Amino acid sequence: MRVAIIGFNVFSPGGTSRSNLNLTKEFNQEGIDVVLYNARPFSPTDILSLRHQETLSAQVSFQPLLNLGKDATIDVYIITRETFFPLAQIIKFYCPHAMTIGEIHAPLSILPENLAADLHALDYVRVATESIKREFQATYNYDALLVHHVSTHHVKLPENDMQKPTSNLYVLSRFEDDVKDISYAIRLLDYLVHYHKATHIKLYIEGYGPSEMLYRNLINNYALHANVFFNQGTPVDYIYFSTSRYETFGYSILEALAEGKRAILFPGEDRVLREVYGNPSNIQWISKDVQMDATRVLNFLASVKKINYRQALPVIATPRNYVSLYIECHHVFQSQKPRKFVLSRSVEEIWADVMASDMDQLPIIYRMYGFLKDKPVIGKILTSHSTKTMLHSLLDRINAWKERQQRTTVINENMYFIESFHGKSFSGDPKYIALWIKKHIPNAKVYVSSVNQLVDMEIRHFGFEALRLGSANYQQKFHMCKYIIVNGNPLDKVGKAPNQVIIQTWHGLPLKKMVADLEDVKHRQQELSAFLPRMKKWDYLLTSSTFNTTLFRSAFALEENPKLEILEMGAPRNAYLIEHSSKHGEKSRIHLKYFNRPLDASKKYILFCPTWRKQEREEVTGIDLKALIESLPPEYEIIVKLHPLETSLRKLYKALDPRIHCFFNELVDIQELFLLVDVLISDYSSAIFDYAHLNKKIIILQEDSENYQKKVGWYFDMKQTCLLEGKSYTTESLAEAILEDDPHVFQYCNAIQKKLLNLDNVFMNEKLMRVLFLKGRP
Repeated sequence: MRVAIIGFNVFSPGGTSRSNLNLTKEFNQEGIDVVLYNARPFSPTDILSLRHQETLSAQVSFQPLLNLGKDATIDVYIITRETFFPLAQIIKFYCPHAMTIGEIHAPLSILPENLAADLHALDYVRVATESIKREFQATYNYDALLVHHVSTHHVKLPENDMQKPTSNLYVLSRFEDDVKDISYAIRLLDYLVHYHKATHIKLYIEGYGPSEMLYRNLINNYALHANVFFNQGTPVDYIYFSTSRYETFGYSILEALAEGKRAILFPGEDRVLREVYGNPSNIQWISKDVQMDATRVLNFLASVKKINYRQALPVIATPRNYVSLYIECHHVFQSQKPRKFVLSRSVEEIWADVMASDMDQLPIIYRMYGFLKDKPVIGKILTSHSTKTMLHSLLDRINAWKERQQRTTVINENMYFIESFHGKSFSGDPKYIALWIKKHIPNAKVYVSSVNQLVDMEIRHFGFEALRLGSANYQQKFHMCKYIIVNGNPLDKVGKAPNQVIIQTWHGLPLKKMVADLEDVKHRQQELSAFLPRMKKWDYLLTSSTFNTTLFRSAFALEENPKLEILEMGAPRNAYLIEHSSKHGEKSRIHLKYFNRPLDASKKYILFCPTWRKQEREEVTGIDLKALIESLPPEYEIIVKLHPLETSLRKLYKALDPRIHCFFNELVDIQELFLLVDVLISDYSSAIFDYAHLNKKIIILQEDSENYQKKVGWYFDMKQTCLLEGKSYTTESLAEAILEDDPHVFQYCNAIQKKLLNLDNVFMNEKLMRVLFLKGRP
């Protein structure tokens, strides 16, 4: 009997690599030869090094993945990467006598969407636990499932049953925050160190990957430089710490426990990890409620006990025979009558799909090529004829794959594409529409556009999948979604299919003139020529009043799109405001989100929200904010909310004073801040209209009104329409305005609600959603 194990890169560290090596050794112990097929290129030196490190016998040989199907002597193929499951068809085509097994190493929630199409070529699928088996059966209607966790061949039970006290927490992980969620570990440490004053706790993070810059930004943001250490080695004594969203087993966890360490673990969103490890005294489970978890961690650090590892680690103490399971399956397979296998698509198409599965990395490769091609030595290699030929061949293959995907893309009625502020945040109407869809439409698939990992964090917090703006995955999902919900305009290059629906929510009722109404004629023509082709793609436009509609008709030249349906049914973002205007629980949740601290009822927050200026500027106001906060009572604090196009100014305000806060714009939803604050200061931002729903104080700070009127212009007079009058304040007079009672709050807030946003309410919002998404549905 000969066995082939197919993986991505057994020469690189990782859980699947460890599993494949352990399984290889178990087969060897039974006298079975193993061929390791590797997708990534490797050299004789790589083989020599791995043989030495792992003491691999001569029963192990290595082959490149592209040689798959050329060895007729192999009896069993084990495919250990889910994106490689299509290769089972190639195996069955060339080697109909061979048995194929697919191993599920990834969480079910992130498996390839087309996985079901290739299961018919697999004789068995192995999953780690009974709960995964049940979910897999229900999702894929596939019953040939084997339940067995990965091999623990390389670990042994600890020898010492007495644990050591320590306040070192240790994370060993690839830096992929969409799965590993190390950002939560950093947030929890901030709560422990700065709120509980547990400055003795240290967090050591070891690994590599694309999310490292995100983690460094968070450490800077929370001022944790003295408590968090990157790749500075493993402390002698530590508690293993894992906040991963999903783990099907967790080798690094098991290895730490096998060394006699304790562990603090999140059980996983699917709770599989807890199913694997149970509830022994050397493990503390956390829930990702930062307040509760902080208490759990502090108590766990203080409790050190003797432990019976044979009871605590049954996965090591009573290991099941992984190999015998596969040998039994092979005996059953051999006893069955061979069946003729028919490919669902050509061998060439299968290879192209498998090889092009990491499409998003290509733009990075080409940017690196452009940067390096002029460098000495490496530039000569990159610009050589053979390298260029290889790159052109790769590009041709990828472009062919792209074209084929676009030709065969089918619009899915239950898929929704969300984009807020061109992916710069997850907020506004698109966010609240997405949340309604999640709550009311079963099995809806919602994808959200994002420009960076900070926005990804916010999207994942609400349980949605983030798509990098402009990436291949972004374009592919865009073309599949029936509904496109935006508050700006999506990228021109993604276009729009005839049966797609674009719902335009825009991002505020305009005060300042836009597009077709701009004062400057040349600027107006430039804006119109770019804007009109995009506006003609809209199917629906949401507005909050007839007055709102009139402004949009003028600004956007809506008569140019006769098919557009205008829905005067209110703004979902304001339905959220109205619904939660007096809910203390929501205010507490928001405070914890932004400050990572419990709400202090004595605090009063001022939101300073300047609008964007087209010309670049070095500060958003002439007011000395530091002097302003110093002149206010100690319970007052200022939150500076920057416009998405001026996020670079955050460095000026984030450390101006301990009572002045400027959060990452990517994590901010201004509707949430509205609920938190007591006073809004703005100039020409449409934020003032939404905020009026809360009947709280508004101060209009106008520092350049005459110049702005000449360059941009207004749609209406604020004083006449809204009973609000802007002023040019000094620092002293602004402090007075903040502190003094304003007897006119109700009058101007009521005027805005009645004249500008009279259709915003919770009941109209429910009706709007049903019009948009539930027409024709039961």
